[in-house]
Amino acid sequence: MTINIFQSFLIGICIGSFLNVVIYRLPVGLSIIKPRSFCPKCKNKIPWSSNIPLLSFLFQKGKCSFCNSKISFQYPLIEIITGVLFIIFSFSSSYFYSFTLFVPFENLFNWTFLSILIVISFIDIEHFWIPQSLINFGYVTGLINLLFVEFFKNELFNESILLKGISGSIGAYIIFEFLRFASKLYFKKEALGKGDSKLVSMLGLWLGPVGVVLGIGIAYVIAAIFLLFAFKAKKIKKGSIIPFAPFLSCGGLLVWLFGNYSLVNLIYSLQL
Repeated sequence: MTINIFQSFLIGICIGSFLNVVIYRLPVGLSIIKPRSFCPKCKNKIPWSSNIPLLSFLFQKGKCSFCNSKISFQYPLIEIITGVLFIIFSFSSSYFYSFTLFVPFENLFNWTFLSILIVISFIDIEHFWIPQSLINFGYVTGLINLLFVEFFKNELFNESILLKGISGSIGAYIIFEFLRFASKLYFKKEALGKGDSKLVSMLGLWLGPVGVVLGIGIAYVIAAIFLLFAFKAKKIKKGSIIPFAPFLSCGGLLVWLFGNYSLVNLIYSLQL
């Protein structure tokens, strides 16, 4: 079964609507299942007709239909981002899979990994916190993904993908914890959070040893570019706390999208 662009986008914005619920509720300790969606200002429950992804925001002109208070633009933004990324990740293919019936599962894992990182990124941006429950969910789904890959992997790959993922996870955590400890000694304060080490470990499970190293490297490059422009625009000051999860997520997703082998070949060709 193939999924076209429209279907991917439609699924993406619906999942994005749910991700908004998780991003809002998880930091304040509310269940992501109950109660039904409600307005954060007036607490009135939102009917299904006012809870249609993207369309409801447009029809209501970005305001609550009960109290007329403004709805944060973050809600449609996350829905759009998720929808667009679902399209992109629907057409990414893996080097590991040889069995065509795996394709629907591959999309499921692509979207799951993507959704976890979107939620982690936005929560970290707003609260400087990476929920352990999301890391745990990433570990569980990542392990299930590895088991599927191990079973359906391309016959050209004789090595154990499962062992690579587990070793990547453990190795990434140890290395990043060392970097966190070293940076604390150098700067005389916490420069990296404990949650970042756990996130890197989770990324290692999904990406493997080579992939997680590439992901971390890309994350630092993106962070450096962002800080350069932010300092010049005077949007941040020296010593400001910067959430690192969004950059790690970007690095991890780029590696997942293009594949470890494609990126290694690209880097090698650039060196030549």
